[in-house]
Amino acid sequence: MKFIRVTMVILIALAQLSSAQAQSKYEAPLCEAAKTNRVVELIYDKDVSKGCLPRLVDVHQVAIGKNGKLYVHGWQTRGCTKGRDFAAERIFRLDKIKFVELIEGDFDKKSQSIKRDGWDGCIGSNCFIKENVCD
Repeated sequence: MKFIRVTMVILIALAQLSSAQAQSKYEAPLCEAAKTNRVVELIYDKDVSKGCLPRLVDVHQVAIGKNGKLYVHGWQTRGCTKGRDFAAERIFRLDKIKFVELIEGDFDKKSQSIKRDGWDGCIGSNCFIKENVCD
């Protein structure tokens, strides 16, 4: 009985570890973008099936949520959002990102201002970020 319990604990730990590895596939290029004020081309979740152009995002920070998932906070200048294409502050879950590539581009004044002000990890009264990974 004890052997089964230990085996189950090990299997659960391995499953969580492999899940974290899958999430962090894009962590390095996104952190590089955040640290160097770079722009990324990003394909998110169901963008392709919606016929959307890849999103252009000024990466402000990467953080770990209270749920253990990784998130990207930034300023999107191109790409679909609920059927519309407009510039706005956005949060993306890394496990829903399908593609990331660093590209040439500069943050506009609004994006620079938002990054400079920082992000407290909240959307309205919902604060869900546990810790910052990079910015």
